[in-house]
Amino acid sequence: MDVIQVDSGGDERLDFLAGDKKDPDKRRIVYRVDQRPPVCLTLLLALQNAVTTVGGIVFVANVLAPALCILPEDPARAYLLSTAIMVAGISTLLQTILGVRLPIMQSSGFVYISFTLPILNLEQWQCYSEVDLYSMGPEKRTLEWQLRVRYIQGAIISVGIVQMLLGYSGFVGKSLKYITPLTVVPTMCIIGLTVIERGVSLMSGNWSTALITILFLTFFSQYLRKVAIPLPFYSSSKGLFQVRLKIFALFSILLSVGIMWIACVYMTSNNNLLPTDPANTDSKSGVFHNSQIFRLPYPFQWGWPKFSLTSIMAMLPALFISIVESVGNFYTCAKIANLKTPPANVVNRGIGVQGISSILAGFLGIGSGVGVSSENVGNIGITQVCSRNVIVYAACLMILISPFTKLIALLVTLPDPVLGAVTSVLLVLITAVALSNLQFINLNSIRNMYILGMSMFFGLTLPKYFLSVSVNNSLINTKYEMMNNIISVYLSSGMLIGGLIGFVLDNTIPDDEDQKLNGDAYQAADNKVKKSIDNENDQIYSISDRLYEKINYLLTFFV
Repeated sequence: MDVIQVDSGGDERLDFLAGDKKDPDKRRIVYRVDQRPPVCLTLLLALQNAVTTVGGIVFVANVLAPALCILPEDPARAYLLSTAIMVAGISTLLQTILGVRLPIMQSSGFVYISFTLPILNLEQWQCYSEVDLYSMGPEKRTLEWQLRVRYIQGAIISVGIVQMLLGYSGFVGKSLKYITPLTVVPTMCIIGLTVIERGVSLMSGNWSTALITILFLTFFSQYLRKVAIPLPFYSSSKGLFQVRLKIFALFSILLSVGIMWIACVYMTSNNNLLPTDPANTDSKSGVFHNSQIFRLPYPFQWGWPKFSLTSIMAMLPALFISIVESVGNFYTCAKIANLKTPPANVVNRGIGVQGISSILAGFLGIGSGVGVSSENVGNIGITQVCSRNVIVYAACLMILISPFTKLIALLVTLPDPVLGAVTSVLLVLITAVALSNLQFINLNSIRNMYILGMSMFFGLTLPKYFLSVSVNNSLINTKYEMMNNIISVYLSSGMLIGGLIGFVLDNTIPDDEDQKLNGDAYQAADNKVKKSIDNENDQIYSISDRLYEKINYLLTFFV
């Protein structure tokens, strides 16, 4: 973003360049973490971050709904989505204020959905045919999907409690030297590469619409990313001033989705799309018409959670993967923002808050846990706007719109090919953010290359082999059905296999003596630039003493 200086009616001049002339690395950041853009610009940037996050949540809701036996026109889709958006907003506020305090959005984690689906694919949770669901009637259909959500709620609450304890006990901070990029990269890459298959399946319904959406995204975010358009802004203290805004780079998702959505509505109204075409906007209109105008999500709205040992044990690996993913995102975001690596106590806070957020997600019932939005980290890397204030505004915006169910239902009607295209690009960003962690390790080391290759190979191939074999006969056949189900879920998770192999090999294979780093890779990379880091960066991660005293008082009161 190029921002210029203009007179505000007097001798005083406005300088919105966020860079530091003394530090060339900081000059490339448009707005640093502790800086506040003008209110109008903050609102626009917050809207962009909210749209990116909501896009991922809509995708998760669309994938989860059929597994929960929810029909396409059932307003339950809008209610689940509304709840998930509220949880994401609240979790983001908690993370930016009490957690790691980096400009990071929280969202319905792709990690958790990757374990929720295998649980719902178990024999006892298989859905009836669509004809049978229609014949049940609304009340019985509601009981069917709510029962499934309640079992997922119990698993998410249990995992959230463990994650909170691991964070606030300091266990995660002490384990950071064992969680290196060779664990983080395979885990995060496989998340993006496996979930992207579902995005491609949405695109396949109408490839022309999907590909045009991707072309718009590429054109706006890449080819026009340096085009700056002068726009007027007004400040009560400074008066009228002008900024040159790289609007295409900042709002590429908004522009692309808006153009294609309007195009689909136009083609639908002119009968240019068949009723069975996924790009037809009337195919999901039932959700919009059947939804309430306003509905405030509340705890245990689907009934009391049910705690099943099978569901809890099957969901437990999501805890390990979520922590690994979060650590990688924390370090990547800090690197993008030109901050030093988050200290161990800060990472502990972030993981602890994430556990609390997952407990909240379990109470409200979104069918998933809460994790760091990797696509938003990638979005920050593209826009170079690292302001924490923007993320806070985005979180508040999501909380405010979540009860307006009709508006949320409108998001559900987003054509599948457009949603699949946008989600695929966001998942590509997740993979790109994962690969950015390779900067912290020595890629000239044969040891590192071997570990990276083996973890990626087994993470991508072993689940496919297991699924192909288990179609005809059960590969896992112990005396206990519960154990069979748990192992089946584990073996179908590529991210668990890849991350676990990377973790074990990296911590057991000796380092190359001539290329050995002192300490963990993240800390070693941070030591190289420590001299260029100002002491003021420590204040970015710290919580004010007054707020900290209030938190301690509340915790003491409850204990």
